[in-house]
Amino acid sequence: MAAKSLRRAGRVSIRRFRRSDLKERIRWPPYTSPLYRHLNYPLSTFIERERWLFTRITNAGRMYFAVEDEHCALIGEISLREINARARTSRLGIHLVSHKRGCGYGREALEAFLDHYFQDMRYEIMFLDVAAYNMRALRLYESLCFEHIGSFWRIENSDTPIFTDERFADIREHFRKDRGLTECRFLDMRLSRRDYQRQMLERRRAALARERKAD
Repeated sequence: MAAKSLRRAGRVSIRRFRRSDLKERIRWPPYTSPLYRHLNYPLSTFIERERWLFTRITNAGRMYFAVEDEHCALIGEISLREINARARTSRLGIHLVSHKRGCGYGREALEAFLDHYFQDMRYEIMFLDVAAYNMRALRLYESLCFEHIGSFWRIENSDTPIFTDERFADIREHFRKDRGLTECRFLDMRLSRRDYQRQMLERRRAALARERKAD
């Protein structure tokens, strides 16, 4: 039985993650950039697959959602962690299959999920963190009215040749060496339900103005 779609926006729909999604996830092409190889989960053995599914299906500390495109294909995953049911807050995580990045699906997925998060789930605040070098994601979050609230350093894969490979010269400023470990600067951001509602109101007003102008 097909899982119920929670929200739609543009070409994408959001639904709860299910066990059968593993079959499609295994068929995703690997991420080739060293910056995203951590998303190439080892899924070749039964134990690896069950461990991967546990975090998405039965882990009470997180929520996972699937992103489907206009052809009902699994193209991404959205997660909520650090869930505080009393304060109605959590931290967002999102990633898409490599060949769908940069095609506008990320924006549509976030727009759909924000509707579900603030209107259906009635949460008050969404937090997220994004690597400082990821300008495309950063611009997307800013355009959706996420505000900057701080920054921190996180240990990265030491195999990534940030300081020796010229492909990474433009983003090298966002990395540092600390006691032999490679660290990357991350930006903390947040969006409140109040700011989200104000954003939606402004969009409706703009849409109405365009309709009146067209008439």
